[in-house]
Amino acid sequence: MESDSDDLVPVFMPALVVLLVHAEDKKGTPLTKEEVNAIRDKGACIMMDAARARKMDDSRGYRDIDPKNCWHDWQMARREMGREPEIDPGPRFNHVRSSDPAYQQTIADAHQFLSRFRDMLPADGTPRPDALVKTRIADGDNVAFMWLSNAALDGDTFTAELFEVPDSLPNYRVGDRLTVTLKELMDWMVNENGRLTGGFSLRYSRDRMTEDEKQDFDQHIGVTEYL
Repeated sequence: MESDSDDLVPVFMPALVVLLVHAEDKKGTPLTKEEVNAIRDKGACIMMDAARARKMDDSRGYRDIDPKNCWHDWQMARREMGREPEIDPGPRFNHVRSSDPAYQQTIADAHQFLSRFRDMLPADGTPRPDALVKTRIADGDNVAFMWLSNAALDGDTFTAELFEVPDSLPNYRVGDRLTVTLKELMDWMVNENGRLTGGFSLRYSRDRMTEDEKQDFDQHIGVTEYL
């Protein structure tokens, strides 16, 4: 997701996951997405720099839920706690500062090595399921940088499908096939049985994580080796 915020992050007091556990126990049934977001919005928090926030997680002995991915992280926490029934967590989104020169470099790198991506796609325009492209999608005032799967060559451009859609893009649906021009292309990747080629923006995000966060990140995107 596109963001221009600084490095300050919200730290909930008490932890957001504690608030959600208490609310679900009191209700006796799983919380709805609307209830989860309402609890997040009413929770008390203070703003800390990212390094201090990680130290807070260390002192607690666990990492709290990311409020920007509240529904997803809550469902994953429920799974770890063995809560039934399991509920689809939906997509998880990483928030970055699009103006960061290091992030802009990932776009330049994607274009520099684009010929490698082209060589990995079927020449006849058949979609490759494990090939993805990233592009900027706008819906009203909302903007997101989205990965599209089943990428295929279409002359000098690419086509690919949306496989996850945030609530902030109400006019798009999973399965929509979009055309991505060279100008609109922000990144590409091929995840071949856990072996990742490309994915420059993913590497950018991963480089800024702790070792524990990297392990969770790799598991989430299904990568065991970065080529």
